[in-house]
Amino acid sequence: MKIPDTHGDSERVSELIIDAERSSKCRDWSRADELFHQAILLDTSPASRIAYGVCLSRQERYFEAISIFTPILDGDNQQAIGVVCHNLAAIYREVGDFELARRFQWRATLFLDDAGAEELLAMANDALANETYQTSESLLMAAIEMSGDVADEVRDGDLIATLGLIQAEITSPQQGMISLFSAYRRHQEVQDFRGMGNDLLNMSILFGRLQRHRAERACLKRAIRCFEKGPATCSVKQANDLVDIHDRIQFFRQFDGRRN
Repeated sequence: MKIPDTHGDSERVSELIIDAERSSKCRDWSRADELFHQAILLDTSPASRIAYGVCLSRQERYFEAISIFTPILDGDNQQAIGVVCHNLAAIYREVGDFELARRFQWRATLFLDDAGAEELLAMANDALANETYQTSESLLMAAIEMSGDVADEVRDGDLIATLGLIQAEITSPQQGMISLFSAYRRHQEVQDFRGMGNDLLNMSILFGRLQRHRAERACLKRAIRCFEKGPATCSVKQANDLVDIHDRIQFFRQFDGRRN
């Protein structure tokens, strides 16, 4: 492994990372992988690993991302450790290990110089998963304020999505649905297919609560199409499993035992 101790090496690493991220935006994943690997070979600092780990996480290649992130935890760069803990928390939150997500997120706050809107949003999501809705709402409002938005003109789709989930619990599923649809439109504007899929998945859950089962299934099917464009393999499987469960439940609901 070569240490980038010259100006030329540093410039080359920067070029590789920029090209890799450009390839990932075009969903040319194999090219992105190749460029990230080249950058990591040249760069012993955590920067290239973190960039690659984030790229892998966005594709839901979680185990690969964890293997890229983990060596940084053994280093002495506290800022990098904080960033990695934040990203590991996001991964464990996605796979449903909320306790481990909460621990990593808390550790991130200890290492990062200051908590920004993204970190506050993560803590709001942890509180939401823990069903402490008032705490989640307070953290989210702080995240919105720190993002520069105001409560009634939020532009960030992730912030709006969490707002919708909180509203569904505190106010009503209908109010939550309105915000989730707004989040979907924001994610659509930036072609964030995973974000769109998650919004549709959450809307399907709320439609289920409202006993609107056709809309529930329609949202699940649309979510699958978004996840497939992501790509988001884990989410595709989860959504397909939910469709199967939904269809079995509907079959038994329609079954009339008096016909036997």
